[in-house]
Amino acid sequence: MGEELTFRRYQKADIPQLSKLIKQIFGDERNTQYLTWKYDKNPAGKAVSAIAEKEGEVIGQVGAIPLRFYINGKEYLATQEVDGCLDKDKGKFDTIFHLIRLRQKINEEENIPFTYFFSIAISSKIALRSERNKKVCPTPVLVKITDSEPFLNRKIPVKGLAKILALPANYFLRLWYPSNKALPKGTQLRELETFDARFDSFWERFKDDYAFMTVRDCAYLNWRYVQIPERKYKILALEEKKTDEILGFIVLCESLKEIKIGRILEIATLKNGPEKATRFLLGEAMRHFHKKRVSVILCWMLPHCHIFKELSRLGFQSRENEGVDLIYRSTFVENPVIPIDFATNKENWYICMGDADFY
Repeated sequence: MGEELTFRRYQKADIPQLSKLIKQIFGDERNTQYLTWKYDKNPAGKAVSAIAEKEGEVIGQVGAIPLRFYINGKEYLATQEVDGCLDKDKGKFDTIFHLIRLRQKINEEENIPFTYFFSIAISSKIALRSERNKKVCPTPVLVKITDSEPFLNRKIPVKGLAKILALPANYFLRLWYPSNKALPKGTQLRELETFDARFDSFWERFKDDYAFMTVRDCAYLNWRYVQIPERKYKILALEEKKTDEILGFIVLCESLKEIKIGRILEIATLKNGPEKATRFLLGEAMRHFHKKRVSVILCWMLPHCHIFKELSRLGFQSRENEGVDLIYRSTFVENPVIPIDFATNKENWYICMGDADFY
């Protein structure tokens, strides 16, 4: 009996073993503090993951966190699947499929109408073997190179030549930098440490701009961008000067891997609001990243979204990352709560990089 696998729901006591397993599988440090924030501090509810266990040891999971969605005028609770992992030396061949079935059963028991996730290439191929899983679209990555030298270094073996060639290339790249630095009339820019009740009011004005969105109220935004441990994001809000009303906001971060990368995790402005609000916030992002000397800026935005044209105007280029997809799965296949054709139409979705649990 000791050799048998058991399958059950996630418990808070699993966090230390999951932290160890995730590091073993992905080589990515996700300590217990981070996982506690992610799985147990979420304002939408605690994790509803499926766990595989052997002799008291957690050897695999299909993780899932609840998130509130606003869809065509109505709020729903959904799940985002995250941190799928398996110790292949201890799990059987079909372990992952048992975990997926348990995840589906949990959603049924909790009456959660759908699940979605942002895949990596290998998990996308596995997921799409099931008729339950539907591909909405590739993740909508937009890229702007701001310093060509690191990329030229990879191509040119001659020491110092890449630096010389980068000078005219970078001058050309900066032609797409915003030229108008003035605040839109009657507004002010403020850097924030937290999201307050004004963002609930902004969400009420923003929520009908797109048909399929994560609820972006202050409870969610604070959890996602303020309470997250060991990470510091730059939060900029554009406000009406007389009333302090929020006109839009943007969330930025940088990371250093082989090169320094800037990321626009979140940007929200009103679809029918002034274009200058979007333009100014993106301009501030560009200036911030220029000061931080990043080599490339990444953002997620679908082409039908009003912010996409402003990103294009600044020289961002779409790069489809093949196999890295937004996947949707209805819980109740015979009688879906959200019509499948509607849910899998990418033009209904509003997606930012912060909607994913990895970047």
